[in-house]
Amino acid sequence: YDGFFPWALDVAKQFGLVGVLFFTQSCAVNSVYYHVQRGLIQLPLLGPGPSRISVPGVPDLEPWDAPSFLHKYGSNPFWFEVVLDQFSNIDQADWVQQQQLLPV
Repeated sequence: YDGFFPWALDVAKQFGLVGVLFFTQSCAVNSVYYHVQRGLIQLPLLGPGPSRISVPGVPDLEPWDAPSFLHKYGSNPFWFEVVLDQFSNIDQADWVQQQQLLPV
């Protein structure tokens, strides 16, 4: 199921199916979103304290490298909620898959 439809996991479980969460955005972007959703990256990004975004496996980012609804916290609460809700049931998924683009 696409991460933007977390309710699909409930449907899969109701029918005894395996729930496979599939993220369509890059792993680096999803890692930032995941860490924000779990409270491991504090918002707002701009203000007192460290200004760089640091997540495992991703080079440190400046706040303006993040999507605007993160570095301009509160600028788009609807999209902020939709994007972070992708991770609301990640712990209950049987499998998690990530889009990967490889050179051909």
